[in-house]
Formats: sequence, structure tokens, C-alpha cells
Amino acid sequence: MITVRNRFTSGCNCLKSQNKNNEKMFQKARKTKSFQAKIVAAVLAIIAAAGLVGFATHKEFRSASASPPIKPPLAKSVRELINVDNLRSTLHALTKKAHVAGTENNLRVAEIIKDKMISQGLENVHFNEYNVLLSYPNWTTPNHVEILGEDMKTVHKTTGRSISIIKEEQNDPFSEIQWLAYSAAGVVEGEIVYVNRGTPKDIEHLESMGIDLKDKILLARYSSNFRGNIAKMAVKKGAKGCLIYSDPMQVASMGTLPNQTYGFTDKMPSHAVQRGTVFIGFGDPRTPAFPSIGDLYKEKTEQELLDEKKIPTIPMLPIPYADAKIIFEHMKGDEVIADFKGRMNVTYRYGPGLIKNQKLRMTVHAKNEERKIQNILGYIRGNEEPEKFVLVSNHYDAWTYGAVDPNSGTTTLLEVSRALKAYQNSTGWTPARSILFAHWDAEEYGLIGSTEFSEEYRVQLMRRAVAVVNMDLIGGNQSLIGIANPTVLNVLREASMKVEHPNPSEVENGRSTMYESWKYFEPSRNNRSTHPYSRIPAGGSDHLSFFDYLGIPIVFFVTSSLDAPPTYPLYHTIYETPYLIEKILDPEFKMHKAIAGMFIEIILKFTESKILPYDLKELMDDTVFDYLPRIQAHLRQAQNSSNLVSYLAPGQKQFELLEKL
Repeated sequence: MITVRNRFTSGCNCLKSQNKNNEKMFQKARKTKSFQAKIVAAVLAIIAAAGLVGFATHKEFRSASASPPIKPPLAKSVRELINVDNLRSTLHALTKKAHVAGTENNLRVAEIIKDKMISQGLENVHFNEYNVLLSYPNWTTPNHVEILGEDMKTVHKTTGRSISIIKEEQNDPFSEIQWLAYSAAGVVEGEIVYVNRGTPKDIEHLESMGIDLKDKILLARYSSNFRGNIAKMAVKKGAKGCLIYSDPMQVASMGTLPNQTYGFTDKMPSHAVQRGTVFIGFGDPRTPAFPSIGDLYKEKTEQELLDEKKIPTIPMLPIPYADAKIIFEHMKGDEVIADFKGRMNVTYRYGPGLIKNQKLRMTVHAKNEERKIQNILGYIRGNEEPEKFVLVSNHYDAWTYGAVDPNSGTTTLLEVSRALKAYQNSTGWTPARSILFAHWDAEEYGLIGSTEFSEEYRVQLMRRAVAVVNMDLIGGNQSLIGIANPTVLNVLREASMKVEHPNPSEVENGRSTMYESWKYFEPSRNNRSTHPYSRIPAGGSDHLSFFDYLGIPIVFFVTSSLDAPPTYPLYHTIYETPYLIEKILDPEFKMHKAIAGMFIEIILKFTESKILPYDLKELMDDTVFDYLPRIQAHLRQAQNSSNLVSYLAPGQKQFELLEKL
């Protein structure tokens, strides 16, 4: 048993859990047979209940969502308080400097957020701190790649820096460095092989051609395959290093001329890179399932993480597509198949190696170190069920300036809390349930701030949180991308129906609400529903630990342009400054205001509904028609696997982790 001081300051009752000594108790569950039996019994009970409820709901069902809705004037009145000038000024204040988690610049942003929350009148605004393992480049010595001639003289060398275009906004030299978090440091030389997206299918194709990846430097392109998966594959195959670039096919659909890219459009210029993390996991890598509080014991050392390949053991680096093009121009090997081709005016080749006995050298400066991070929390107390709360969140750390990811969301959430509190001050209204506002730190490294928080307060969250409403960014002005548990998907839909679409072209095409646009661009993928398609909740943002680890219903939504899936073209680049929002993506902040309206509609649905708006019918339908068939398919695959032990190994590791809880 571990006892620590209650880390919430006086006055906050949302998450406080005290014993007679005013201490918060964290008890590690014992690894007993009774604990395992409880898990088995609970699973069997859930399956039985699913069958019974599913049978009953097909006969007759009255969903909790059918309870009387909140009075329209309340949400409408709060939405009318959203102020575009506030959105604009807050965005500028948060994005003056690059603010990577664990740095002084990010602490400055945290102080701005905290001060705004205090001035709004939120209760018990405070930092929630953790000491975690983060990763940094050498801010003054750029990483780079060289093509070396047979005489070892440099034929081509990358700069390792991104070029500022809007000088008055992009003037922080730290933002220029091109790097990937948790990459290993080192200088490596070798032959290069192009691995396309780095997926298992791509690697299988290369191996079928007799191309060995061992001791090679790999060149991959960004896609929906997470860069951490590419790193894991490269390490597993024995590669020396790995380069990743963004192909114009995805990020420069209009062309690569200066007037077709950033400065004039939202498309990526040839000298930009996408930064990011290559850590596969969530939270502090050293403390799986437990919070990284102060000097408490850390389960893993950095060396153990490297030995277990939890973080890459090889150098990783993003490069601009202009440099990728030059590498392709020097590559040997056969021309690639159609699926491996991008949209650069060059012959895409597999390799291995370069022409004229040239070699590739990559130099990466990187270090991992413990740093303090701080989430910022504050709340509005409810008056009927104050111990129950809806958790509303966004993160605030960024790889560069963060005007889109994440501070378009940070700005919007701050304006939502201001509007709710202003309405309370002017009318005396108080929510029935409490509203806990959270601005997470170190999301970009692997959802660290939110994961540590969910690990520290897991008991209170599981007992008291009625839902988590999370957002990340406003990445475009065309379509909504909505994600939610089946139980609360109805809340997201209803909110999107009530908010007018701010894009005139959408309205002209008969799509006057956010819902209609969402439905048009993301139509249903089954014959059971006429509603828009909604993805199953997974990773990618701070809702993950609450849903996946604690089982709390989540609602998550972002906006998107449609020609750059799965992200917007300038994702994690130096060009995420206010210019991108004000001149290109959302000049009048109309989409920001619309998303603020959706936030308000969703929050008030959870706080004001007499009966929580959980729709069990949709859950049962999805269980019977979507989830169970997938499980059955996996079971069949396992039964047919030639190496059943290997197939089940990941599941065994998950059960071992559960036993530690």
C-alpha cells in the first residue's frame, strides 16, 4: 500500500478521496485467485447481460436519451456568449513561441492558461504535476543526412532546419529543428532501401523480392501507419536507421510550386517536415499503470526501455520531400510497383544502395531526460449531484507553435469555460453536475499528462466521471470527424444537429448543420443506420486512457479538410502559427465558434439531463453486429495460426499487466 498526500488543494471536491488522516490511498491490487475469479465473473456477467438486453431491445426499448432534453434557451444563451475576438487574442497569446512539453516556453503557456481560468472564476485552478521521461534534440546543432561520394566527400547534405516564411510569427530558432522524439542518437552509414509506408504488407513485398533490410537505412513515407510502428519495424528488421518524409501525394495535392503551398494555401512546402514521437505506448514509459509522482519508484530505467525495445534503439529522422526527391534521384534498384509510388517528379526505386558507390550517412543528436510537466485543472461545481462530473479537455503542448494542434482546441476550450462561467455569473444558473476542465501537458509525446492523471485518480474517475469530452484541434473547415462510445454517440449527433455549419460552400450545397456535413462526407457503413459513420474510439488523443483503461464513456471530435487524410497537410510543422488560421483555414474564426457551440451542447447534455443520456440499444446493436463478428474473426485466425503461441503473446502480456494492478 502506498500513501501520499492528497495532491488537490483545499476546496476541490471533484476528485478528492480522503481517509481519516486526510491522505489519499493508492492500493495495489494483490495477485490472487479471487481477483482473477472476479474478472472472469464480470466478463461472463457482461456477456450474459449483453445477450439479454440485446434480445429485449429488439422487442421494445426506451433509451435514456429519450428523457426530456435540456431547455433549448440554456445552451443557446451560453453559445451566444462565445466571443470571436477572445478566440483570436487567446490564440495569439498561446502561440508566440514554440512550446514543447517540459520546456520553459511551455510553462509560460501553462501560466497563461492558469491565469485565464482563475480570472474566469473557475474553482480551485491549479497545476497537477508529474516527473516524466521526455526526449529532446540538440537545439543548436541540427540533425542531418548526407550523401557521400566514393571519395567520402559530401554530394548532398540536408540542413536539418525548417525555413521561416512568415518571419514575424516564425522567429523562434527552436522551432526550426527537424527531429523525432525518443529517437536514439548516433551517426550511421549504409545502403538505403525504400519501404513505402512501412506496413507489414510493404515489408512482405520487399522480402518477396529478396531485399534484406538488415543493416540498411530505411526511407519511409508518412501515411496512416503511425511513425512509431515504422520505428518498431525498423528495429525488428535490424536496420541501422530510418528516415521518414511526407509525400506530395498526401500533403501537396495542388502541386509543389511556391504559390501552391503554404503562404498561399494550407499545403506543405518542399522544405517542411512532420515532427512527432516514435514511442509506442501511453504515459511515462518508465511507470506503466502507475502515476509518475515526484520521486516515487519508477518501474523501468531508460536502459531497460532500450533493452526491451520500448523506445527505438536506432536513429530516426524526418526529412523534407525535397531531400527525399534527391535521395531517390541517387538510388539504385528496380522501379517500384504502383502502390509504392508517390507524386514527386522522380523515379521511385527500391534500392538497396545509391549509384556510383555512394553511401548515405545520417547524424542524429538526441537525449532523453526527466522533466516536470503540468496539467491545469479547474471546475464549476454542480448543485444537484456535485460529486458527479463531466471532464472536458484539450492538450496545450506542441511540437512547434501549435496554432492548429493543439491550441485551436485550447483556445476554444478556454472560451467555452469563460462563456459558461459568465452565464452563471449573470443569471445565477448552476449546472446540476460539476464540470471539470483539464488542459493536458505532454500529449504529443504519448498522451503522457492525461494518462498519468487517469492512473493517479483512477478510482475517483471511475466512480464519479459521467463522461469525458475531449478535443484536440480544428484542422479544417469542411467536415466533422466524430468519435464516441456507442452509449453516448447520440449526444454527439444531437449536438452536431443543433450547430449551424459556418462554411458558406457547405450551406450552399444544402448542408446547413455540422451533422449534415458529417453525414455527407462520412456516410454510414452499414445498413442498420442512416447516421454518419463514427469511428470506434482508439488512440490519437487524450481520451484514450479514460476509455481504454477506465471504461468511461468518451466523446471526441475534430474538424478536417478532405484532401489530406489522416491529418491536415501542415500537421506538426513550423507553419502552425496564427497566419495559417487567420488567412487560410478559418479567417473569421467561424469554425472555432461552431466547435465551441458543440462543446457547450455536449457539456450541458451531460450535466443537465435528469437521466444520463446513455443509449444502451446502440451499444447492444454494435456489440451484436460489429464487435462480436470481429472477435470471432480473430478467434478463427488464432485457431488457424501456425504459431498459436506467438499469436497469443501480446494478449498474454496484457493479462500480465492486469495482474500488476
